[in-house]
Amino acid sequence: MSNSRGFMLIEVALVIMLVAIILGPVLHLMASQSRKDLVIEQLRNRQMVLEAVEGFVLANGRLPCPAVQKDGLESRLGDACTNREGWLPSSTLNTWGLTGAWRTAVATLEQAGEPALNALVSNRPFAELSPQQLAEIVLAPYTANYALGTGPLPAIHLCQEIAGQNLPANTTAGCGQHTLLSASAVWVAYPNEAVNQNRYQQFFILPEQPALNPAWLSFERLNWLWMKRGALDSIHHQQPLEN
Repeated sequence: MSNSRGFMLIEVALVIMLVAIILGPVLHLMASQSRKDLVIEQLRNRQMVLEAVEGFVLANGRLPCPAVQKDGLESRLGDACTNREGWLPSSTLNTWGLTGAWRTAVATLEQAGEPALNALVSNRPFAELSPQQLAEIVLAPYTANYALGTGPLPAIHLCQEIAGQNLPANTTAGCGQHTLLSASAVWVAYPNEAVNQNRYQQFFILPEQPALNPAWLSFERLNWLWMKRGALDSIHHQQPLEN
């Protein structure tokens, strides 16, 4: 009786081992496919966000402000945003179909002072600061040692995370021991579960977690959109009136 019970235990163990051998690669492939699907979905999301904000700039000539409520309208007071960081204004940008909860941050030109301070989000950006002045601010020599918001560039710092290095304190200038990717990012959107939240205008590209990386718009790209908007307006105004 004990011998047969022993044989049964051995058989059960063999079956479990065979199942593990067979299912192991299958489960690994399923997990890999799931991660791949997540990254593809996130790339689609980021593309949707970028297309929405660029379309907004082309239509309105300015950057959208963060929303106070999730999926809400942008929150503005006159020609300025009420908050520099908040929820993605999905109702304003019409980003329906975007998966997950997204937050956003917009840069200011604090060091330039008024009237340049809110020029990037103003309904009349060129009345507050000329393109030449904006270019001079952004193209000025810079250093990552400036305290955030006090240097000549927009206040958002986009960083490349270096494995093994701790993230800098939320209020530390620049990227700490990490690589500064862009000191001219003017608008950033990121998944709510990303490590970027509450980092006081510091945002990190995470090589090992591509699904959590932010979408961002540089000042150079914003300038290009402004020029394209001006060209489109010029073409529109030159069109003859229909009889």
